[in-house]
Amino acid sequence: MKINNTLVIVFLVLLLPFNLYPQKKDFKVFNALLFKDTPDLTEYGFSKINMIYEDGVITTNSKYKRGDFEWRYIDRRKVLRESNRSKLDSNIPTVLDVEYWGSRLNRASTKRRAEDTFVQLLNEYRENDRESLVSVFHYGVLSEPILKASNVVYPCFYTHSEDRKEWLNMVKYHLNRLKKMNTENVPVYVFIWPQYNPVPGRHNLGYKFVDSDFWRFQLETLYKLCDGVVIWSHYRDENNRQIYFDENMPWFKETLKFIEEHNIKQQ
Repeated sequence: MKINNTLVIVFLVLLLPFNLYPQKKDFKVFNALLFKDTPDLTEYGFSKINMIYEDGVITTNSKYKRGDFEWRYIDRRKVLRESNRSKLDSNIPTVLDVEYWGSRLNRASTKRRAEDTFVQLLNEYRENDRESLVSVFHYGVLSEPILKASNVVYPCFYTHSEDRKEWLNMVKYHLNRLKKMNTENVPVYVFIWPQYNPVPGRHNLGYKFVDSDFWRFQLETLYKLCDGVVIWSHYRDENNRQIYFDENMPWFKETLKFIEEHNIKQQ
């Protein structure tokens, strides 16, 4: 009996472990840079993201003083205006960067009220824009009620020190918690920042840029653990000077290498 060598090879290939032939991961890199003169980065493989800062959806109530919970409130007219805009292109995810009540998620006395406020904001927004991926920016606190009101999640893992282990432990801790809560398996797009985020009293590296090797470590780590990254930036450097976009920035060149090597495409 003659054996067809081609069929034998195909059969043996099918017996090999599946992970030797990994599927391409649908990972996205979103542009949320605030550097002066930042161009459209879609030609580099970046995707667009709709950043709505808090004045876009909440308003100040002059009857209260700054710091009071009620000093800021959800402005339904603003929410309707922004959701009307975002639903025109539902392929672009939306971030509601409302941080006024964020710190109250850490306090037992205000946690429930803060959660209810964020959930109300998300419900009102998504009632009008039913197709876009919408959630609020999370800084350090991942809240289950907020997650359940969302169809995407935006945790934030900025760099506070040069200690890679410290950064990695923070990421693993929060993403492990999120994995247990994320029963609907909504996309996880993580905010990162190519500059250090100063923490008064602990780490204060100003707004220095993260070195390119550490930056690549963050990109590769998150590639394995989530669905995409949102690259945000401040607009000032450690000397309080305006930052202008420059494609020769070390962190940006490293990002382009990352995008090319993983064959990442814009959304």
